[in-house]
Amino acid sequence: MKHISKKKVKIVATLGPASGSADMIKALAKEGVNVFRINMSHCPKPEVLERVKRIRAVERELGVPLSIMGDLMGPKIRIGDVEPGTELAVGGEICIGAKAVRGTAKEISLNFPTILKSLKAGNEIYIGDGQIKLIVKKTIPGGVLATVAVGGPLLSRKGFSAHGMTLKHMALTKKDREDTATLIEAGADAIAISFVQGPKDVEAIRNLLPKKNPPFLLAKIETQSGVDHADKILDVADGLMVARGDLGLSVPMADVPHIQKRLIALCLKRAKPVVTATQMLDSMASRPIPTRAEVTDVANAILDGTDGVMLSDETATGKFPVEVIRTMVSIIERATSEIGKRYFPEDTSIAGAIGASVVRVAEQIGAKLIVVMTEKGVTARRIARHRHMQPIIALSPHLETLRRLNFSWGVYGYRVPVMKSADDLLLQTKKIAKANDIMSLKEGDLFVVSASIPFGGASGTTNLALAQKV
Repeated sequence: MKHISKKKVKIVATLGPASGSADMIKALAKEGVNVFRINMSHCPKPEVLERVKRIRAVERELGVPLSIMGDLMGPKIRIGDVEPGTELAVGGEICIGAKAVRGTAKEISLNFPTILKSLKAGNEIYIGDGQIKLIVKKTIPGGVLATVAVGGPLLSRKGFSAHGMTLKHMALTKKDREDTATLIEAGADAIAISFVQGPKDVEAIRNLLPKKNPPFLLAKIETQSGVDHADKILDVADGLMVARGDLGLSVPMADVPHIQKRLIALCLKRAKPVVTATQMLDSMASRPIPTRAEVTDVANAILDGTDGVMLSDETATGKFPVEVIRTMVSIIERATSEIGKRYFPEDTSIAGAIGASVVRVAEQIGAKLIVVMTEKGVTARRIARHRHMQPIIALSPHLETLRRLNFSWGVYGYRVPVMKSADDLLLQTKKIAKANDIMSLKEGDLFVVSASIPFGGASGTTNLALAQKV
């Protein structure tokens, strides 16, 4: 397999009307997209299967490992039906109750009323994408009474978010169960789980997955409860997504940049991938160049250490999907040249120590490349979290592993036959080091090899670091 782009931070692009065709998928892949996201909120099963078919066809044509991530809708909180023409005036009061009613300017209800129990006086409430803002005045029997801080037209079944809101008592929805089954049938490489509050939300999806080659599970952190339990969530999830859109409606907006930094740091510590998402180049949905603030935002996420950056409307419905990817690649390439190395002295495991040693040896001897033999990708991710400058060539006989490494910083996967001996390992790694499309070495150049001996052992049992000369 080969790689078209040499950038280290991976790009996740959402498919939609502007990007769902085979030609556009191919164009985006050639520009540098690593992962294609399918938003299950808006994609019925036949369309999911067709998009996956197109992506796999492009993967075969280009010879590039491409990953597919299905994004589950989750327990979306919405207000009920509202009388047409309803307007909320600033300063007015409205009751949000547990009993289902047809909404008016005085009273509305929710599809999941149990969350009202978690609200208290002073909490901010947002309806839609923040177009309407309410402030909880007090709790009342069966709900809360709120004051209108920002008014406007109130429309039926709009989204509902609130600071302090928790969904921890909500069961897995029927739609998420059905969509998970669809993604398994389609052969998706990863599933993003929306509105994760704690480890049980991840385990509920994990229990639906096949035991052999299950999809990667990314927990989307978009509520205060998710932030508070992120460490425990990461015990059972394969990685995190910093879903800044809904997160910014669930916590004070000023907290979002700092939460982003903490979540990225947590994932680096745990050697698990993290994707930063939402409104990264939002203005490019309608114009061919980004704002300076957006460029700064993307660069800062990269400097924080994120493994991947995600595009939503920019590629799904925007007018300039190809230009968006080109812009993102240019920001990534510039920002990664400024990234500082990370150190993790608290990791005293053998695999962790070997990973750190690989990086130190590569730096000390001036190695230009790190070559890793990996079964599940754990070894490559342990090395990559140090954010060193040498690219990592990850060798694996498993295509599933190579696709999942599309979520990891600075890792480029190549499929190789099963290694049968140490001599075979050295022969294959030298061959790859001399001929690859990321950094081909010349006679006399140094590289470092990392692997687990004996081959085919349990994931994460790396015990070998070896300096080699081409």
